[in-house]
Amino acid sequence: MKFKPLNFRVIALILTIFLLAAATYFAPEKSDQVKLTSTYPATVCPAIGNKVSSIAALTNSKVNRRLVDGRSKKLNPGKSSVIALTKEAVLVEGNAGTAITFANNAWKSVVPCSVSNGMQWFVGGSGALTSKSFLYIVNSGFSESVVDLEIFTPNGALEPRSVSIPQNSTKKLSVDSLIPGEDIIVIGVKTISGRVSSYLFDERKKGLKSLGADFIAPIGSSSKKVTISAISGLTRKLVSQANSASHSMRLLVPGKIDANISVTINSNDGNFVPIGLAELNVKSQRVLNIPLTFAPTNQAFSIIIDSDQPLLASVLSTFTYGKSSEIAWATAADDLAKWSVNLTGSRPTLTFSGKKINVAISATGINGKKITETVTGSNFAIWRPPVGLNRLQITANTKGISGGVIFLPEVGSIGSSYIPMNNGANLETASEPIADASVITRG
Repeated sequence: MKFKPLNFRVIALILTIFLLAAATYFAPEKSDQVKLTSTYPATVCPAIGNKVSSIAALTNSKVNRRLVDGRSKKLNPGKSSVIALTKEAVLVEGNAGTAITFANNAWKSVVPCSVSNGMQWFVGGSGALTSKSFLYIVNSGFSESVVDLEIFTPNGALEPRSVSIPQNSTKKLSVDSLIPGEDIIVIGVKTISGRVSSYLFDERKKGLKSLGADFIAPIGSSSKKVTISAISGLTRKLVSQANSASHSMRLLVPGKIDANISVTINSNDGNFVPIGLAELNVKSQRVLNIPLTFAPTNQAFSIIIDSDQPLLASVLSTFTYGKSSEIAWATAADDLAKWSVNLTGSRPTLTFSGKKINVAISATGINGKKITETVTGSNFAIWRPPVGLNRLQITANTKGISGGVIFLPEVGSIGSSYIPMNNGANLETASEPIADASVITRG
């Protein structure tokens, strides 16, 4: 039997198919050509100035930092986990821990250091006669930034106001000049360009007498379910005829559709829906203030708001300690995963909200001893450390938990403040191509 020789074109076609198959087989897959990297963005710790004693507390002394002062441009390694703040804000290198600013005068004010994801809401503050409040807008970048201020009152939204902030600097705006005479407000800071972090410091005075002060922690976005985890009445030795506490809730539906909401209060005594707050209608773009006359008076509690439209919420607590006055703002808490801070010796009360609470606590006391604890419960749980704490780490073992921190006066200390257990910055993931020299050919 005779075989015909293969045609040259057939041989070339076979060789081409073979080479293509081999190239496809041995070529790196897409996952090998792209590398995913995750980093924490830098955050900003605000400084109040005006001879107020304030510090930024970092979870690690080796974290790099620099002043936002118009001159400093390089992050430098630190020697301490505590930074004294004067006039300028501090930019802190991205890390897994959350830095905190503590400020004290005749009051106590605490706020997590953070960075804007494009929008920061401040559900609180006042432009009324007693207000000495300021909005701090920090541009930590090296080019001019622009933000739009969205302001809401009980009568509706005002025209947005554009503000520019020079590079590497802070702009300080008096709230009573933005909204003169308006007591119940909500401010949104929308970043148009640049890298911006904003803070609202609410201070109240009547003549020379201080009525208290506190930061209002920023909220990133509105939500149909809002949990305010850390609110407190008077507890322990603070229960006295000379002392008092009252609370009010502030709401805003920033969209254009009215909302129907239901409010639940959780405490160690159980949970309940106050009369009149089971199906409350909240008009869109109009700030609503509700006195919480039914709130617990002698214990910590949380509030959960369920809504059919995204909303923003906060709670203002007004305290009287003898002849002294103080305020504290409680804002929304995010879902808790892992949260670590430096409490610089404070001994606060930790509160947790969720249907099934299971959190692991790891801390270092001011006595140097390690503390480990597991807190469990349903709907609401609290934990108070046996001593003041320096390092603290909270890990949620189940989903759907949020947490907060309550600072009330201790022996030898002053003032009240609340903060949510919100991370100052979340991981940002980006893809990077992997260089492969083998794909480069010369013609």
